[in-house]
Amino acid sequence: MRSCILLSLAFLFSSTVAAQKNTKKVAQKSSIQQKIFIKGTLFKELSKADYNRFKDSIFKNTKDTLIRKNKTTVIFSPVLKMDIQDNWVPSIYVFTNLKGNLAIELPNTQSKRYSLLIYDGKQLLHNITNFHEDKWIVEKSNFYHSGWYHFELYCNGELLERNKFYLQ
Repeated sequence: MRSCILLSLAFLFSSTVAAQKNTKKVAQKSSIQQKIFIKGTLFKELSKADYNRFKDSIFKNTKDTLIRKNKTTVIFSPVLKMDIQDNWVPSIYVFTNLKGNLAIELPNTQSKRYSLLIYDGKQLLHNITNFHEDKWIVEKSNFYHSGWYHFELYCNGELLERNKFYLQ
């Protein structure tokens, strides 16, 4: 994906150079140059008109997107693949049911002490302890948004599982 973006930027740059040769020269002081950085190094400088052709990725936050640093600087941010997304296996204890609510099924809640910590990013969203029943349903209205939530499930104070679930 990154190579496609780089190729499109190179094509955009070459087409704008050809177009500038056919038109009248404009004073360089009047145009604002946009700088594009990749991994901290300057990749390309574009005029404002050339930059306007593909700046929609800033507003739409596409997978490979441009992030505005200041008025004249843009940083290219490629999508980062995480191993857990490629090889993600749903939990057998904490998952979403057919209605889209969070389902929790734990064995032996009468003899074992479980606690479930649910995170939205790095912020602790819910801390559920003292399960008295084996099956629980947490409605999706208890969450701020749809998407991925990470959780940690502890049994008698020891980490049993660290995973994530998706709410729609």
